[in-house]
Amino acid sequence: MRTLTLQLVLIFLYPRLGWGKTVVMVPGPGKSYILYHARIAEALTELGHDVWMCMSHNMTQRGLVKNKSIHILSYRESIPDLEQKMESSLRGSNMFTDFWEGKSLNFDSLKSILKVVEETGYEIMSDDDFQKQILGLKPDLMVLEEAPALRNMVLLPYKFDIPFAWIGTAHNMILSRVPFSPAVETNIFSKDTHKKQFWQRLKSTFEHVISMYYDPFSDNSFLSKYAPEKPYKTISEIALQAEVFISEMDHILDYPKPTLPNTKLIGGSSATEPKPLSGQFKQFVEQSKNEVVIVTFGGNDFPVPEHIVLKMMSAFEQLPLSVVWRMNTTSLDPNQILTSTWIPQNDLLGHPKTKVFVSHCGKNGQYEALYHAVPILCLPIYGDQFYNTERVQAKGFGVGRDIREISVTNLADTIQELANDGKYKRNIQKASNLFKELYKVPSKEAAYWIDHVMKYGGDYMRSSGQEMPLYQFLILDVLGCVVVVVIFTCTAIIMLARFCYRKVLKQKHYKQKTL
Repeated sequence: MRTLTLQLVLIFLYPRLGWGKTVVMVPGPGKSYILYHARIAEALTELGHDVWMCMSHNMTQRGLVKNKSIHILSYRESIPDLEQKMESSLRGSNMFTDFWEGKSLNFDSLKSILKVVEETGYEIMSDDDFQKQILGLKPDLMVLEEAPALRNMVLLPYKFDIPFAWIGTAHNMILSRVPFSPAVETNIFSKDTHKKQFWQRLKSTFEHVISMYYDPFSDNSFLSKYAPEKPYKTISEIALQAEVFISEMDHILDYPKPTLPNTKLIGGSSATEPKPLSGQFKQFVEQSKNEVVIVTFGGNDFPVPEHIVLKMMSAFEQLPLSVVWRMNTTSLDPNQILTSTWIPQNDLLGHPKTKVFVSHCGKNGQYEALYHAVPILCLPIYGDQFYNTERVQAKGFGVGRDIREISVTNLADTIQELANDGKYKRNIQKASNLFKELYKVPSKEAAYWIDHVMKYGGDYMRSSGQEMPLYQFLILDVLGCVVVVVIFTCTAIIMLARFCYRKVLKQKHYKQKTL
């Protein structure tokens, strides 16, 4: 009893005794980044730490961070709202137009969108007042978003000699120097399966080799622009100094991947226990005599053609199920189909009546469906959604279809198959149980490892491969030495063979001459 009382006193006094640390979190300057960083920040405040979150002035005004224990550090007002810039870039590109017309993905359009994020990073690094505020806080750790277009932001902790950690939505094996085989690993923007044929393995090898030497999102001139006083290092070399790499993925929804001790997999932090429904959603679900299908293409307003909307509406009308659909359209039958420009996705997926999730197969939606054990109909549109769809099918959590080609009848039949065929529910229910047992609350797992490296540092988890130049990591010097030795040995053997051959010829010629 005395020990328990002492522990409770220590927990209560933890921040007051100065044991709590100052953590500065630098999410991407967009809503989705800020929301999941805020969950982790909240978990850190529960451990007694003083947490500051960096965001644009416009984002601050939107009240995205609800917890008052989390402090806000704003960029200058002239830095634009990334959400608006991204949406403008999406609508101005041909990426979605090409998709709906059945054309190949327009990578130039994708690059232009990522360029918007990259330019925002440049503007943040140019904000001297923002940097002075960070210096004034004297952070014990900075937590950076490991999104490719935001990687240059690692210059901030390097410039001020602040320890840092990465957190991101994918496991970047190249960035963290994990030894791996391209025969097994799949590019998340590829449609290849996890079991590759020869030509797929060949393509994967070239893709990974190119990625090792060429990173279009790392600007190595960043150092000379914003921290010329620091010793020169590439962005990748600075990135390797992270205390820990926290990745929003796992071996249950994704495929098993090799990791080093300082890479921590936490699953998806957007998945949480559901809150009670309210308003029109509570009324619709509770009054419905049928089970429910949740339909959404995520938080972004994808431009969906009218004929696709009408096709989906017709399919939903054929279902013996009620539908909650995030779509800016008017329902022809509000008693069966509830449409809204926003839905409480996680809370709806956690409702006992929900049977099927129809989704573009983004990362957050997948993890929420996994957490609540809801089979998924994947209708991918761009980016990593095709990879996500392939693994959902491979693991038996759902099926994938092409929204452009599927007929009204086939769409309705596929939803009913997922609702009625128990194998999908059994597969994803088992995975859900395993996920909850292993990862518990992902945001708290992330907070635990951030707290851990502030106490003990991350050096003891670091591989020697993260300390050496890339050519040594890839043993190019060893291979070069082997090649030289092989060439020298072969040359010596050839020269010796020629010498012996000539010697034999001379002796033979001499014998013939003497005869």
